[in-house]
Amino acid sequence: MKKIVMVWIAVLLIITGCANKEGGKKDELVLIERTNPKPMDVIYGMDHDDYGKENPNEGLITDVKKTVAKDEEIYDVIVVKKDKDILVAYKVKHMKRFHMKKIEKKVKKQLKDKYPDFHFIVSSDYKIFLELFRLNEMLKAKDVPEKKAKKKYEEIISLHEELT
Repeated sequence: MKKIVMVWIAVLLIITGCANKEGGKKDELVLIERTNPKPMDVIYGMDHDDYGKENPNEGLITDVKKTVAKDEEIYDVIVVKKDKDILVAYKVKHMKRFHMKKIEKKVKKQLKDKYPDFHFIVSSDYKIFLELFRLNEMLKAKDVPEKKAKKKYEEIISLHEELT
């Protein structure tokens, strides 16, 4: 009888241990694997009119993402826009990480030259990428209040300022 109880306890511990890991697994994979998230607008959602609102910048954030993704040193890009501010986070290939400042400078220049009417915040920091990914996932839910999305966006900007 004791052996059966011990086996059940062991099985329960294994199951609960695996269940706890599942919650954070997506976040862990975001930093390792290519996620290729769709560009999002905090106000309008995705880069097309899926939300009943007309997006005046249709195609803009998709184009921004393509511009950044063209760089051979970068392997994953996430773009989130709010008004005239566009947050761009990207992951640099491992062997190119020694040139991160140079890459960031190049990306900023490309974006400012191509889109002079917008303000870009560019980051290769994994924490910023992860937070933008979470915001992106939140915006995909479609029923997120605009105020909550804007607040999360502002938190990411302040986090970026802290890190620089």
